[in-house]
Amino acid sequence: MKKGFLSYFPLAMLMAYGAVVSGCNSSETWGTDPQDLSGTAVTAFSLKSDQKVLNNLDSVFFSIDLVAGKIFNASPLPYGTNVDAIAVSISSDACSVAQLLISGNEAEEKEASVVDYLTSPDEKIDFSNGPVTLHLVSADGQHERDYEIRVNVASEVADSLYWDKLQAGTLRGVAGMSRSKTVKYGDKALTLSTAADGSVGIASFIPNATSGGGNWEADVLTPSFIDANTASVGNLLNVDSFTATEDGILFIADSYGNLHRSTDGGQTFGIVDNGWENITAPYRNAILGVKENAGSRTLAAYPPSAWSLSGEALPSGFPVNATSEAAVFSTKWATLPQIVIAGGKTANGTPTGSAWAFDGKQWAKISDRLPAASGYSMAKYTVAETDTISWRVRQREVLIAFGGMGLKPVSDVWISRDMGVNWQKGSETLQLPEYIPFTTGASLLVFEKTLDADAAAPLAITPITSWECPYLYLFGGYDVAGKLHSTYWSGVVNHLRMKPLQ
Repeated sequence: MKKGFLSYFPLAMLMAYGAVVSGCNSSETWGTDPQDLSGTAVTAFSLKSDQKVLNNLDSVFFSIDLVAGKIFNASPLPYGTNVDAIAVSISSDACSVAQLLISGNEAEEKEASVVDYLTSPDEKIDFSNGPVTLHLVSADGQHERDYEIRVNVASEVADSLYWDKLQAGTLRGVAGMSRSKTVKYGDKALTLSTAADGSVGIASFIPNATSGGGNWEADVLTPSFIDANTASVGNLLNVDSFTATEDGILFIADSYGNLHRSTDGGQTFGIVDNGWENITAPYRNAILGVKENAGSRTLAAYPPSAWSLSGEALPSGFPVNATSEAAVFSTKWATLPQIVIAGGKTANGTPTGSAWAFDGKQWAKISDRLPAASGYSMAKYTVAETDTISWRVRQREVLIAFGGMGLKPVSDVWISRDMGVNWQKGSETLQLPEYIPFTTGASLLVFEKTLDADAAAPLAITPITSWECPYLYLFGGYDVAGKLHSTYWSGVVNHLRMKPLQ
């Protein structure tokens, strides 16, 4: 005879089992059927074509959340789109009732209204006063369901580059100085300035963590050049060659051709090489540049072992100074990172509009399509571009360059979508605002910020709470007369501040 059920289970286990059963048998879950959407499910939703509103309006993608009863376009329509009269196309289960309940607006003297979609499927709907409710009743009359329909419109121009006046500021340590350059140094920026009397100073800037702007550290370093030929070395420094490598080593050349290096953040510099005319760019933990000896110029690297071809003759048309900062990028075809520089002056002093790239082994000219100019500010940055077919905003990495000085100032922002091979003028939304004066030779740096939902304009209803957002910083530079600008600006593409999709 088989033993009874109780003889196999200790009392404690039965009590635990009873608790589980009791929990599962709560009034909230036990015996509750899954929500039955049959007869009231929306299977497709779109806006009908209307060129008076927007080209390709019927291509805008709408998400349908059957569980929450929400229908919305996660990528907003362009800023300024008029949505007060748009016909819609709805596909659903066979229904006996399909009504669109439109909110009113007392301030605009618009009354709430109801549109019977079954009898008037082409009637235009006003989405300008907030969500419209779609009320469905199944064919047998046994089920009904409401859906909230939102047609989202961007509250600002999503793909514009916005430079905030309130986040602008003054450079520290440049009072009385005539030359200045700023470099990225880890998570902060260092601004080196010099004066004709030989004064030298380095100020440290810490960007704000979640917005533009930032703060300067209180102390301005007065670096010591321990091997310098003169005590007033500042007026001999080639400030344009001031450079920081990935591992935090600072370099600068002087008019005697000495290459100075600092391993302590700029407090002291010592001479490590000679014959340098200019530092062209940092490359990983080394630097690349141009050496000059008795009028003969060669390519250079420090340490020399960082590049086996150091010392070869300068390629024809290679810029010897006044180039842009180097932009770093990687490709799936190369094992080493590549860098790009743009503009500058060739050996005979002629401005050039060429772009040169270094792949870890050699320099090569990849284009000649920028206006010929020196002093370009250039950086790799993420822009947002609106697809005018689907009206989705897409992000892409590009090079942006501006501020060159040639036969005339290059005030337009130029864009390269293939890392320097082709260039074209950027769209109107990417151009600098009128309140930023023309600046050449300015330092254009990018700092990543971590934004949160409280500080951002909402893009869609998602559980994302924080995301990375790159900010541009424009430090110093000179006006057309060569006078040093003592200001900095910070900017960001509006779309990058919006909560991303998930």
